[in-house]
Amino acid sequence: NCFIWAYGNEKYIACMSRDTLEYYKEDNFSFLEKIRSIHTVNRIPVTLSMGIALFPSDVIAAGKANFNELATKARAGLDLALGRGGDQVVVYEEDGSPHFYGGKTRCVEKNTRVRARVVAQAIHELIDTSDMVLVMGHEREDYDSIGAAVGVAHMARLAGKPVHVVVSNQTDAIRRLEDQIMDNPDFKDLLISAETAENICNSQTLLFIVDTHRPDMTVAPALLDETDRRVVIDHHRRSSDFIKKPLLTYTETSSSSTSELVTELLQYFQEDVELTKIEATGLYAGIIVDTKNFAVQTGVRTFDAASYLRRCGADPDIVRELFSSDFDTVKDRALILSGAQISDGVAMASCPKGQRNATIIAAQVADMLINIDSVEASFTFYYLADDCIGVSARSKGEINVQLVMEALGGGGHRTVAGAQLRGRTLVEAQGDVMAALHEIIDKDKEIDEK
Repeated sequence: NCFIWAYGNEKYIACMSRDTLEYYKEDNFSFLEKIRSIHTVNRIPVTLSMGIALFPSDVIAAGKANFNELATKARAGLDLALGRGGDQVVVYEEDGSPHFYGGKTRCVEKNTRVRARVVAQAIHELIDTSDMVLVMGHEREDYDSIGAAVGVAHMARLAGKPVHVVVSNQTDAIRRLEDQIMDNPDFKDLLISAETAENICNSQTLLFIVDTHRPDMTVAPALLDETDRRVVIDHHRRSSDFIKKPLLTYTETSSSSTSELVTELLQYFQEDVELTKIEATGLYAGIIVDTKNFAVQTGVRTFDAASYLRRCGADPDIVRELFSSDFDTVKDRALILSGAQISDGVAMASCPKGQRNATIIAAQVADMLINIDSVEASFTFYYLADDCIGVSARSKGEINVQLVMEALGGGGHRTVAGAQLRGRTLVEAQGDVMAALHEIIDKDKEIDEK
């Protein structure tokens, strides 16, 4: 009960009845699994991505159905599916909310850098036509966020434009690198607060958003309304609440980190790019932290970017110093690990209330738990301000923790993700995570059995 027509190389359009769609939704679009079992000559698995849109029943009843709007929304669903790594279906329901099905395939690294060169040239033109450049990452910055921001700021300086990096007031995780940047006379005024940025931002300001694409996760969401000139650079799988109407979007879910993407862009921005030692080290630290010392989501291009940064003067000794822990932190981690529980391949731990640097320690504990033989997924819980519980999630790959965290309003990657649960106690947050986890596992089992 479906009409399918190929209108281009690897492109199709399909029309189906509402009943047929409901059948496929109940079936969790199990044909994705059959398609994935097909392999080409070079053993690359075949995948299918789909975007589907529904008219609200009241619109149809009133005879006001607009097929152009429906086609636009279906296309947006396809873009969202591809931005999340492909191999999945995105259905825009009657209320306009997207529902996701599939997404079990790991992202495949791109072999060509043509897109990086084209994007670098486009960024150069956008910077040239702007009065000022502002760069911001996500709140509670990590080394990937600040490293990528510093790299983008270098592009602006090469173009001779005033530039500032907007940082939040919760930068404990990057305090050591932040101090080194501020101690450098060349970067004395580089880092500014969100309040300062809102005062100097205008319609001719070019705003870069790095290492996130969700408005509510940025350092200063209000800045997004101050200028229409926005550029998004990110390596996370795309979520439904993407920043609206950016001039340019550069997202590569197969990339190890945003710092890797920015490093490639720098190489094509102009000839003879000379990074300072602290800039190269910041980008290098961003790659190190997101790849867990080149152990996770690491491809050929990751090592190319790292080698380029080393040639630019990135100092591994400084990186090692940035990541070093004091004795109290080591004891705190050991105490949290001693209270962890493992059941059916899932490890769960929680930081005590009032834990200093809770965000950092929770991520480190989750990384340590996932290295245990019998553990397939690990979740570490920690307290945040304003009656909020944070979760750091890790996986070895079989369990997609990104889907688990998305069900709770978070996101991330297949193997590294996180979320913040507001208005929940620690016990309630743990229950929510386990419920979402079992729902994802049960869906996968149903598909495998079929």
